[in-house]
Amino acid sequence: MRSIDRRAGRALAVAGLFAAAALLALAVAAPAGAQLKKGSRFERSGNCTECHADVAVGVQVPHAPLVQGECTACHKPHGLVGALRLQKDEPDLCYECHDPAGLGIGSGEAGGTEHRHPGVETCSSCHDPHGSDHPSILKASQPDLCFECHDSPDLDKKVVHEPASGECTTCHGAHAAPEPALLVAPQGELCGQCHDAADGFAASHDGLSVAGADCTACHQPHSASSAGLLQASVHPVLDCSTCHDTGAPAAAPAAGAEVCLDCHEQPSGSERSVHPPVADGACLDCHDPHTSETAPLLVAAERDLCTECHGDVGKALDAPFAHPVATECTSCHAGHASDHETLLAAEPRELCVTCHEDPAGASGGETAELVHPPAEGECTECHQPHGTGREAMLVAPQDVLCGECHPGIGARSGLPVLHAPVAQGKCSACHRPHAGPPKLLVAEGEALCAECHGPMLRAARELPQHEPFAEGECATCHQPHASSEPGLLVGSGGEVCGACHDVPTTAPPGGSSHVPAAEGGCAACHQPHAAANQPFLRAPVRPLCTTCHQDLDRQIAGQVAHGPAASQDGCITCHGPHMTRNHHLLLEPVADTCAMCHDGTSEDFAAKHLGLPAATLECASCHDPHASELAGMLLPRVHPPFAEGDCTVCHQEPVPAGGDQ
Repeated sequence: MRSIDRRAGRALAVAGLFAAAALLALAVAAPAGAQLKKGSRFERSGNCTECHADVAVGVQVPHAPLVQGECTACHKPHGLVGALRLQKDEPDLCYECHDPAGLGIGSGEAGGTEHRHPGVETCSSCHDPHGSDHPSILKASQPDLCFECHDSPDLDKKVVHEPASGECTTCHGAHAAPEPALLVAPQGELCGQCHDAADGFAASHDGLSVAGADCTACHQPHSASSAGLLQASVHPVLDCSTCHDTGAPAAAPAAGAEVCLDCHEQPSGSERSVHPPVADGACLDCHDPHTSETAPLLVAAERDLCTECHGDVGKALDAPFAHPVATECTSCHAGHASDHETLLAAEPRELCVTCHEDPAGASGGETAELVHPPAEGECTECHQPHGTGREAMLVAPQDVLCGECHPGIGARSGLPVLHAPVAQGKCSACHRPHAGPPKLLVAEGEALCAECHGPMLRAARELPQHEPFAEGECATCHQPHASSEPGLLVGSGGEVCGACHDVPTTAPPGGSSHVPAAEGGCAACHQPHAAANQPFLRAPVRPLCTTCHQDLDRQIAGQVAHGPAASQDGCITCHGPHMTRNHHLLLEPVADTCAMCHDGTSEDFAAKHLGLPAATLECASCHDPHASELAGMLLPRVHPPFAEGDCTVCHQEPVPAGGDQ
């Protein structure tokens, strides 16, 4: 029975697998089946355009398979919903009808077309696969289609080559070509298709043959600034025989670049500096003999040309802070020879002040009150002439550069507290580098400090202000560069304040001093610049005192408070703020202090104090001066007979008023 059950179980399992497979097959086939609907559009006589009626509607040049209704020539009839799959990938699909050889596409060995258009492997990058209004079902007309990838400014110059304004394929192969730049023929042969190429284009070159020459050496292929498609800078003598030996073709001058000296003056050799190519007679190292886009006939823009040899200058010009005029090297340097070092057009400082104002006034400007001594010398002592990674093209960071002459200032002083601009090495935040008023400050007093401390200054405008602060005399209290004291003070807090405020802080024997006052910490209680609470207190008296005396604050808040202690300015009713001749900073001895409010001569006072004279009592021995939980401000621990009001337990008979204890 058990074996039969096992066989039955296996049979059921196999049946279940077949059923699951069938369901899976239906599930997989469902999307394809959903596309197979009955109807005429899926009969043999139907075609895809009955559903896809918007494809290539009204185009002038439709793709042939579309006209013939042969959509399956390119597309698979079935596939994923929303994605029509091609029969093959590009360009193999297109090659089914279009012979690559007929399109000029072939290997270098077979067709010599080693120069191929970058998009030739993706036909649809230029051609619409269904149809367009342009020949060869191009997506746009020439040259607009080409301009989608190639820049058009090359055609924006004064003289435009006629073929370049029409179809690019006049000169360039659309798919591939045997010549560089996809030219359909070698340059001379190609140009000769339109221009008279007889005798090596002699008719256009003063009767001299230029056969075999590179036409683009002189002529721009698309557009140019000068007639004849010559570039912007043209050699002024266009009689070729002036330089070239006659013949077919015309030969280069036998003397090479020395022919230039027939017209151009050679440096005498007495100059202080001569450009090495000039000394070597290598004119063509820098100049094109015929035409160039950069005057005077330079083979490249000045920066590109000069940095081929002067690589260090190229790196400087690539720095974040480059000299703006240094990209035109001849702004400062002569091209051939100079009576000054490094081919400069003038002495260095003289050259700089032709553009920059002379701080010494030598250029005719008004002389400043103070000229920084380095500014009277060579500019290159501080500035790199081409560029650096630092503002103003400095040769070193400001603190390093300034520290060479001012070694004891700022970070080099060894003092622990530095002014923020000093710590950041930004001397020019406060000082002019070249010339200005005394100390070369960029502004005076408060105006200078307001550059950074503006918010604090604005907040103080409506408040009573400390006199030096109100007068903008920040330097009365603060050091400008570094200090040994917090806040860049010129001395300790007590010394700075004591210079103007004659406030005793040292108590005599038997007296007491407020700890902050004794330690010179005036700013613990006073605002140094401005405050609403006078005398420039950081807060009203009681909140200010309880920032340190927090235990008293809690006691006053939780118990019955003594009237003066609970009032806003009550602390200074009894206590002095700096120093007094009494203990606990009391303004007067205890009994005298209490007597300012309590009449010690009254009968009520005498009755409550056994008739003892007020002057002989130590009030604080029984009473808490600030707050208490007991009536009469009594201290929390009370002698029981005293608490019961029975003085006779200890005292045999009353003491008459005014008598001795």
